[in-house]
Amino acid sequence: MKRDSLAYDGFMADRIADLTSDELMALVRDGGLDDFQILDVLRNPFCTPQIAELFASSRDHLGTRAIREKLAGFPGLSNAQAIGLLGSLPWSSLLAVAQTPKTPPLVRRQAERKLIHQVPTMARGEKIAMARRAHRALFPALIGSRDDKILTALLDNPRLVENDLVVLINTGEPPIEFVSAVARHHRWGQIYGVRKVIVESPRSPLPLALSILVQLPRTDQKRIADREDVAARVRSAAAALLERSKTDEGDRSSV
Repeated sequence: MKRDSLAYDGFMADRIADLTSDELMALVRDGGLDDFQILDVLRNPFCTPQIAELFASSRDHLGTRAIREKLAGFPGLSNAQAIGLLGSLPWSSLLAVAQTPKTPPLVRRQAERKLIHQVPTMARGEKIAMARRAHRALFPALIGSRDDKILTALLDNPRLVENDLVVLINTGEPPIEFVSAVARHHRWGQIYGVRKVIVESPRSPLPLALSILVQLPRTDQKRIADREDVAARVRSAAAALLERSKTDEGDRSSV
């Protein structure tokens, strides 16, 4: 749906934005609204569920994805109608419905369920795009793919928190490429808790783990040296670093 700026009546758009509920209802009943004007009506804060019901009940008004998306999340529209509309929406619209604060909770949860159900059959590029925008309810479905490109895209999602990464690296058996991407990431690669868990994870490439290990405080190096669940070569390196520190301290004290 593309608006022709020359053909579209800008005055009409401004007028619709200023109409009251009764005026909106009268305008809708008069008919003749195009898709853009219908969207302007639905965006008006005085648009009522009764007006939305009129649009949702008419096949003539449901040919445009943007209108179906707006109606699906419209507060007060019957749950049956809203959920029925979800089935005709692409994943990007389902995500918008699920993330819109005004979407009724039942509809939001149904949109999330549909998204989770769709993830396994989505194209890789779609999953990558979703990973950058998804909210937390969708994280498990995306993480479950164990795809390094999808997980790496998740690193740029503003809803991701440190504990998500710690749990994923500790228990999720992520791809080696993903662990390396975390360490290189402009945000997560600088966070101490994330760097420490990379050293502790058996999934981390040895050169990467060792490069971070030498930067950790001695208290963490000692803890790592004593942990049997850490890779043997990392534990040995931690023990060697501690021994070297003791030797250096002894040398300084004897001077």
